Amino acid sequence: MAEKLDVKKIILLLLLIVVLIIGGLVVIDFTGQLLGVRLDIPVPGVDKWKAARNKNKLAKAESVYLLEREELSKKEEKVRLMEEIVLNRENELKSKENEVNKKHEALLEREKELDRKNAMLEDRDRQYTDRKKNIREQAIKLYGMPPNDAAVLMEKQPEADVIDILREIDAYSEELGSSSTAPYLLKLIKDINADKAANILAKLKYEASGDYSGVDILEDPNIEVPPAP
Repeated sequence: MAEKLDVKKIILLLLLIVVLIIGGLVVIDFTGQLLGVRLDIPVPGVDKWKAARNKNKLAKAESVYLLEREELSKKEEKVRLMEEIVLNRENELKSKENEVNKKHEALLEREKELDRKNAMLEDRDRQYTDRKKNIREQAIKLYGMPPNDAAVLMEKQPEADVIDILREIDAYSEELGSSSTAPYLLKLIKDINADKAANILAKLKYEASGDYSGVDILEDPNIEVPPAP
């Protein structure tokens, strides 16, 4: 019985020694790794244990790397989509801005055109007013002159001006309530320049009446029209 106990103790002691040796080697190896010193101690089973441990570490590291890589890939895709959205938005805004600029330029051009037309109309209106005032002044002046002198002056003027002056003389005579000298002045112009008088009469004909003051039709330029008193 005592021999069996001794054998068991010996076996346990051997196992304890082996465990201590292995544990010591592991501690030495771990310490060497911490200190950066490689210890190649050939111990049965230690290399396999190291390989298994390194494999587990590598698997964990690869797993963390894959997770980080997947997360990074998701972030890159998100950033790419945001960049695409921003780019599309910028293009859309540029397109709208160009459209607004074109409309603004078109409005400015229309405004300039309207200003030019308005200036032209104002200039024409001013010219018309000035011409009408000038014709009025000439008609009053010629009405008060001797007919022969008035006819000489009128013959030298453009036909359009003579026509307007004759009409204004008719209007002025009507305002005064007296006979118009326009038909008589036209006859005197005919004595100076028959062709010009005919052209004027073709554009403006006087209506013959008792006092020769009407304006419209005069069929014959050779008609004898007595001067107004």
